[in-house]
Amino acid sequence: MSDVLVSHPQIDLAPPISTATLRGIILVKGVGGLGNRMLSFLTASLLAEVAGRRLLVDWRDSIFTGRAGTAPDLFGALFVSPIVDPLPVNIECRSVIPALWQGRLNETLAVVGRGYDPDFHNRFGSFRDLAVNLRRYDYDENVLLVFWSWREVVRPLRSSLASMDRRYKAMSDWEILREAARHYLRPRENTSAAVDEFIARNFGQRMLGLHIRATDMRAPVEKLMQTAIRIAAREKCDGVFLSTDNAEVENRVRSALPNVVTQPKELPKGAVPLHYDPNCADRVKRATQALTDMLLLSRCQCLTYAARSSFGCMAGIFAPPGQVTVDVDRFNPRIRAKKFLQSWIY
Repeated sequence: MSDVLVSHPQIDLAPPISTATLRGIILVKGVGGLGNRMLSFLTASLLAEVAGRRLLVDWRDSIFTGRAGTAPDLFGALFVSPIVDPLPVNIECRSVIPALWQGRLNETLAVVGRGYDPDFHNRFGSFRDLAVNLRRYDYDENVLLVFWSWREVVRPLRSSLASMDRRYKAMSDWEILREAARHYLRPRENTSAAVDEFIARNFGQRMLGLHIRATDMRAPVEKLMQTAIRIAAREKCDGVFLSTDNAEVENRVRSALPNVVTQPKELPKGAVPLHYDPNCADRVKRATQALTDMLLLSRCQCLTYAARSSFGCMAGIFAPPGQVTVDVDRFNPRIRAKKFLQSWIY
């Protein structure tokens, strides 16, 4: 099967709604890795846009912070957003939808979800009971809405977005997410500065970004490596930036491709994702390293990844117009079917 090269066009909509017109709150709970959380946030930002609400983002669960309850504001440590309010120590509201969250707004999704259904992580319909319906926006402003998702969910919002600005109608889901990221999800200046410094010291004129997740959600390593070799030759890349969570994979890529650069980081042993590593002393620092990796991938002229991992998808969303991307999962029927079904859950 031939590689499909995609060069993303520039999309320039009118500025988003003024924050002065927003009312009411949507509370976004964190789940999964950094890519999952960011795709969920982008969905929530689109919901906030059509519903006229502001966001609170609660990523204080133990996955990235090592502890819950007194954990730092991870979203605030990584990003700034004109649509997000500062996260209070305690979140309180008399009226909450879904009602399962009433009186439990400071608890994590894992705790509330398992209390409702011990197997909620594996039950496809759990979204409907633990997250607000994306098709309804006519709630009183004093009602707090709780939202979370594993990945992006754009389809239920498309008609409302198109009603606000008809240019949305002609945009793909990917283009809508890129526009949301441009308006609502901006990395902190210190992270952006670190990215610029790394590029100045390590990048050539034309770089291939390669993302390979090879721990719990194992990507097709051989396919990614062979695709990277072809694309690097075809696009005349003079270097490769590799983002991976597996030391063995890093060694294999270095032996197969020339001029491979990586961001220095300690990789866990075995099939343990970076954000679950029990030996990590500073998970906020690790999350910052992960975001830096993602932004470095986005700054490469070419990108090869597998869409089963949301991390690579977010790198493509952050990329400027003109980046050439190859998703090796593009024609994977299982991945495509899963994403289609997820789009109908809400």
